[in-house]
Amino acid sequence: MKISGKLRIYAVPVIVLLLFLVVLFLVLTGIDNTADASRSQQMDAVKRSVENGITLCYSIEGIYPDNLDYLTENYGVNYNKDKYIVHYDCFASNVRPNVAVIEKE
Repeated sequence: MKISGKLRIYAVPVIVLLLFLVVLFLVLTGIDNTADASRSQQMDAVKRSVENGITLCYSIEGIYPDNLDYLTENYGVNYNKDKYIVHYDCFASNVRPNVAVIEKE
């Protein structure tokens, strides 16, 4: 089947435009996925920092810290308080605290 000259003139730009849109969609999707992965890694890094501070405190002092402020003052645990909420739940000085990190909206 032969394509007429006029149809071919219009078909090539349409195909090029469609290919461009597909590539653009794939790039934007990849950027979005990368941003999500980066946020997740940052939250994991905050949690690891707090967990490492808890372990260090317990290994030096023999008790778990009562609150997160103690870790930030004495063990160098720092995080962006404007970006993350760290839920620190300490039941007793001999029970490891539970830590949860939540990203602020």
